[in-house]
Amino acid sequence: MSRLVRGLSLTVLVLAITGCASAPAPDASSPSSLSDLEAAYGALDRADASVVTAVSVEGAPVAVREFGALQDDSIPAEKTLVDIGSITKTVTAVAISKLVDQSGVRLDEKLAEIFSGVPDDKSDITVEQLLTHSSGLPESVGDDFEQIDRDELLRRAFASPSIEIPGTRYAYSNVGYSILAAIIEVRSGKSYEEYLRDEVLAPAGIGGIGYLSEYVDELSMRSTSGESVREASWGAHEVSWNLVGNGGLVTTAPTFVRFLQELTSGGLLSPASLDRLQQPHIAEDDAGSSFYGYGLVVQDVPDLGRIYWHDGGNDVFSAEWSLYADHGDVIFTAGVDAAPGESAAGAAASVLREHLYGAKD
Repeated sequence: MSRLVRGLSLTVLVLAITGCASAPAPDASSPSSLSDLEAAYGALDRADASVVTAVSVEGAPVAVREFGALQDDSIPAEKTLVDIGSITKTVTAVAISKLVDQSGVRLDEKLAEIFSGVPDDKSDITVEQLLTHSSGLPESVGDDFEQIDRDELLRRAFASPSIEIPGTRYAYSNVGYSILAAIIEVRSGKSYEEYLRDEVLAPAGIGGIGYLSEYVDELSMRSTSGESVREASWGAHEVSWNLVGNGGLVTTAPTFVRFLQELTSGGLLSPASLDRLQQPHIAEDDAGSSFYGYGLVVQDVPDLGRIYWHDGGNDVFSAEWSLYADHGDVIFTAGVDAAPGESAAGAAASVLREHLYGAKD
């Protein structure tokens, strides 16, 4: 499974803006020059963390920079392959939404209508419940490195005990997103990677997001011990179905920013599907401080407006994206974590937000 590191940094940002009366309110406008970005880059240089960043302000061309040990690896920042972790869920949600646009599946369609042998307690789980983490399925049914195929993933998922009544509340599930990847394969007749490439990315002129089909070892980000993504994230073999659809996709920083820009400009999905994807469908906590859409978090932050985001990590690599809808700004960070429980990408994103929007996490 792809370990969850989401849920902290932007929630803290909300508190930083709303919870301290003595803190100055951030400038509501996006930066109109490169000066704020350059100041952020200076801070990241001093931090010396191994991160790559891609930032587009108000729709401007993407600025890509790398820091720390990545500056010495001979791989250009714009070509460094990174593990996006649980951000894979954003991609899978877009792919399922595309299949909906193609009438290949319905959001209200139940597992029993798609697969055979679904037990009674899971037969009524819908595609939308899988997308919003409200299926009641567990977080995982195996380790990322364990080599299992699609059939074994489904067998384990269907045999697993439900942790919630489907449709009642949010419970983050990597398993649910792997089932979504299986639905894509069953209904499209293509592998997950083939469908993503042929039906989602290629029509928009995008390449470079995938598993083995896009992996080049010489371009891989390396862990602190020198391991590649294939070694440190996949177990040095083909990607397991404990990861497919929910974690472990590789791409480059500028490619993912372009993917987000194409998505939000309507280049990947119908207007109706894009609107559903970005809706705040279910609260992630009892306080309602953040909501989950389809493969993304939705938050409304005073003085900044609506923010869409997701992150991910596995205690080796981390990544985070955020899109400031009211400003047209996109931030993507990916990095090498110095120790378990730390997120180099999250820390870098916090530095960028502090300098661009005046809010300190």
